[in-house]
Amino acid sequence: MGTKYVGAVDFDSAVTMATTLVVTGVLTATGGVAGPTQATTLTSSGLTRITNPSFQQTINDVNATNATPAIADILGGIIRHTSVTGAGTCTVPTGTLMSGGISGVAVGSTVNWTYYNDGDQTVTITAAVDHTLVGTVAVTTGKYVKITSVCTATHVWVSFISTLM
Repeated sequence: MGTKYVGAVDFDSAVTMATTLVVTGVLTATGGVAGPTQATTLTSSGLTRITNPSFQQTINDVNATNATPAIADILGGIIRHTSVTGAGTCTVPTGTLMSGGISGVAVGSTVNWTYYNDGDQTVTITAAVDHTLVGTVAVTTGKYVKITSVCTATHVWVSFISTLM
């Protein structure tokens, strides 16, 4: 078993853990947490406070009347859909595709993303197999919606769509 610290512990330089770090009580990280993708996951139970978080997002363009964004596009954070030849659709990925595209997915895993219609036609966001939609689904020209997608069972997702902005 490794070293056990009792009370406050301060590190003035980088610390590498060979295994899982378990903290009971408050963990304060300033300057961010960095490392390989699989090493930057923080798991918390109870209240987690993040003051003024900064997210690195990508705007992914979909230029077709009807579109099905890939999970990689959704994970980028922002889908910009240019619908130009008539009313179109944007079909969310199936539950299986959503789960397959997210490393370590589990019930309760959540993805927040934005859908923006920058075309000149209304687009209807449509459901897919094992992916249910709750909320406004018609997005008019120049408007956007915030979407929160939640894994509710193995390969089953529900996306909650905010009011049209």
